[in-house]
Amino acid sequence: MIKQIFGSIFVVALLAACSGTPEIQTGDDAEVIMGDLHKVDNSRADMAYVDPNADFAKYNKILLMPLGVDNVEIIQPNTSSSMYRNKSRNWELTDDDKIKLQEVFRESMVKQLDSKGGYSVVTEPGDDVLQIQASLLAIAPSAAKDDNRSRPTGRSRVYTEGAGSIAVMVAFGDSESGEVLGIMKDSRSSTNNWGANNSVTNMSDVRNMFNSWAIGIRKGLDNIHGK
Repeated sequence: MIKQIFGSIFVVALLAACSGTPEIQTGDDAEVIMGDLHKVDNSRADMAYVDPNADFAKYNKILLMPLGVDNVEIIQPNTSSSMYRNKSRNWELTDDDKIKLQEVFRESMVKQLDSKGGYSVVTEPGDDVLQIQASLLAIAPSAAKDDNRSRPTGRSRVYTEGAGSIAVMVAFGDSESGEVLGIMKDSRSSTNNWGANNSVTNMSDVRNMFNSWAIGIRKGLDNIHGK
């Protein structure tokens, strides 16, 4: 049995698919996890589950948790080119990298939700506060890391079709009870345009990918609040 997601659930805009309307599985044959999270079919996200009885319309503030960066899979790029000879071929996520990713993620979310959407990002739980917890699941860089250990020194430049791709999991929950109301896993790839690959361009691509998720969440909230 299938039930359409109505406007009262803001995940609609975030998970909307070009091929059809997102639908929540219901009934005895529904795929259910974590107690009462039902699988969403026709989702734009790679995977989505939501509580069909959740009332997202009650939330107009956001408790934004730090981006989880403790268990990130690194899908190593192809560094078989002779230019990488005698260089480290392992792309590693350092503590500084993790801090920067957390900062950029928060900036993207605050800009879209608070500055542009008017949904105050707060620091304390409340009955009208939606908690958002995102975790970085995987990074697939398109080239060796832009550092002296991984790339040849000198004037060599690296060109790729964007920085690569990243995958995240986002959980939406009630900030007071801690109840998870919806989760999604999704991946994004950077631009397909060829260009220089360095630490600056890569972080710009990552920011754009974070922005795309933040915009989707804002549009979902706008949808249920009639904006």
